[in-house]
Amino acid sequence: MQDNDLVCTLTAADSRDRETAWLKLGSYIKASAAISGGLSVSFAPIRGLRDSLTELVRLEAECCAWMAFATWESPDGIRLSITANGEDGERGVRETFAPLVRGTLPDARLTT
Repeated sequence: MQDNDLVCTLTAADSRDRETAWLKLGSYIKASAAISGGLSVSFAPIRGLRDSLTELVRLEAECCAWMAFATWESPDGIRLSITANGEDGERGVRETFAPLVRGTLPDARLTT
């Protein structure tokens, strides 16, 4: 994947709003890890979180088609994986979601 394939169609204002929405969910993160192709994020089992997360994933898939999202729900919470193809895609996922997982993922692993 080339850098020019990593396109987001959001305006600057919409991008700020989207980041704010993701950061609101950040307080419910239990753990995160770098995985092949991007990130895995585990959220606590909070009422209403699934709906909020599902909507954000739907919106992200519309504006950043180069990312792939998958969620799994269990009694322990919700796990979200965000991945992309190639080194540029993997780096793009980690850089895009670095503010969300900051504090749960060592910075050195964000760019590896």
